[in-house]
Amino acid sequence: MRLGHAGEKALQGLVKQGLLKGAKACKLEFCEHCVLGKQTRVKFGTAIHHTKGILDYVHTDVWGPSKNASWGGSHYFVSFVDDFSRRIWVYTMKRKDEVLKIFLKWKKMIETQSGRKIKTLRSDNGGEYKSDPFLKVCQDEGIVRHFTVRETPQQNGVAERMNRTLLEKVRCMLSNAGLGKAFWAEAITYASHLINRLPAAANEGKTPMEVWSGKPCTDYKYLHIFGCPAYYHVRESKLDPRAKKALFMGFSTGVKGYRLWCPDEKKIVVSRDVTFDEAAMVNQNKHEGEIEATKTMSSSKQVELLKTPVVPVRSDITDTSPTVDSDEDEEEAPTQEPPQQQDSIAIRRSRREIRKPVRFTDIVAYALPVIEDDIPSAYKEAVRSSESVEWKKSMDEEMKSLHKNETWELVQLPKGKKAIGCKWVYAKKMESLGKDNVRFKARLVAKGYAQKEGIDYNEVFSPVVKHSSIRILLALVAQFDLELAQLDVKTAFLHGDLEEEIYMSQPEGFKVGTAENPADMLTKPVSLLKFKHCLDLIGICQIC
Repeated sequence: MRLGHAGEKALQGLVKQGLLKGAKACKLEFCEHCVLGKQTRVKFGTAIHHTKGILDYVHTDVWGPSKNASWGGSHYFVSFVDDFSRRIWVYTMKRKDEVLKIFLKWKKMIETQSGRKIKTLRSDNGGEYKSDPFLKVCQDEGIVRHFTVRETPQQNGVAERMNRTLLEKVRCMLSNAGLGKAFWAEAITYASHLINRLPAAANEGKTPMEVWSGKPCTDYKYLHIFGCPAYYHVRESKLDPRAKKALFMGFSTGVKGYRLWCPDEKKIVVSRDVTFDEAAMVNQNKHEGEIEATKTMSSSKQVELLKTPVVPVRSDITDTSPTVDSDEDEEEAPTQEPPQQQDSIAIRRSRREIRKPVRFTDIVAYALPVIEDDIPSAYKEAVRSSESVEWKKSMDEEMKSLHKNETWELVQLPKGKKAIGCKWVYAKKMESLGKDNVRFKARLVAKGYAQKEGIDYNEVFSPVVKHSSIRILLALVAQFDLELAQLDVKTAFLHGDLEEEIYMSQPEGFKVGTAENPADMLTKPVSLLKFKHCLDLIGICQIC
């Protein structure tokens, strides 16, 4: 007790080390306080029922309520699992009190088909299983009841694990099909059909249907991807389409036909004449994978350009419906209540579908013709090119136009002022078809990005005509039979006046003056300069 109710192994260790003088190693007596303070749950062992045949031992469980009602209004489902074969039956329900009605219906069907009786039924302590009517039915039919201990779902592990497997498949199928949660009932019904035809570990690799019927499943061709596009045959007028598009939901009970969800009519239809387009879903998933792979590669490294010769471009070149085998008809598929009419349907599509395709971006770039570009990007490149004479002439014309408009005045840069830079921009304009008649164009532009708001300029404004104004003007001309004239003001940008005091460095190749720090004080705006454009700079007011 002095050691705080230490365990037996800890005390024996201290005795062996001789730390507890006068104490001997012995088995501790029962201590009520240790039990009250240290009690744990007993380890769960592997339950083995040693069933010798089908229906000797049946596990059942109810799942729900689901926050999302199915299109038929279901919030629950009940499952029955045969312990010997691990075959499963699933039924959807709107309320929990439907369990007894479904059990009686399932019991009568399964005992008639198999010729055997249910001997033992295992469930939890839910009120739907321990109600007086349910207990009386089991007592009258001679069915032994096994219940789990309260708050111990591990004792009903077969049914609980089967429900987990069902829900895992449902989530996968809904995600793959891009459908909303309202389709969970259809998905769980089809999932149970698939589980009965998949090998089970408890059956040593055999399928539940094989153990149940003694016949192996040999045909899987009739199975299709849940939610895949399906076109079912319709007979309307002679000029109407012969098929409508729907989505595959599974199979219909007792009918050799397919259950299809028709989005246009918002209901389930059953048809045997169906053509499936599973490739659409396969290609969609493959395409999404390619998009992710392409984005990953693009972010890690740039694609190397193909080393192919570049040719300059001249400017003057302009399913039929498979039937289900009789072996598959032996299974009684869960009965789905008819879907209730909804005001609207909102089938959730995968958000990945809205991504822009990028996997052909590089291929398109390679396929596009490359135009030969011999236009210089800087002054030094222009004067060193084979067309330096033409570029020099175009720069002289630009400077002549700037001097004529008295764009700047050469001064010494005042202290505390900073001159913004300028650069030459070059272009070629075709006067007519052919490469012989080319006009060389050079324009001096200011590096307006170097201007600071509040220092070099206060307000930026540029009037732009609206298309509606042009339409009104044209309408008035047509209405009153007027004459419409169009004019173009050459270098209209240079006709404005600057309100701010702005200094610009001299253009490259045209520097003059011997002052220590010469600069051009602008009196007129230069291209790419930030300033407030005035409406009267091109004489609009005088024209009006």
